Amino acid sequence: MLLLQLYMESIQDLLAPEKINIPINEDARTGEISLPGASVVKVEDLDHFSELLQIGEANRHAANTKQNTESSRSHAILMVSVFLVFRLSESI
Repeated sequence: MLLLQLYMESIQDLLAPEKINIPINEDARTGEISLPGASVVKVEDLDHFSELLQIGEANRHAANTKQNTESSRSHAILMVSVFLVFRLSESI
């Protein structure tokens, strides 16, 4: 999982706030997008996922706008990769 924010035209890592100005790279051949330097965290369970979301939310920038006093002026980006592993049982 990656949790980032787009704030003032810069991508920042919400799980490692010292990482700022993370570049976006696109592979011209495959179209695959990568974010070198962004923290990728393996989520163990739902509680761990919730904890990571809370950490990320605490690191988001917030500022008022003319239209909305609760606007964050930033956009959160959550990227989740799901892998399914099949294990063969010995008792078939």
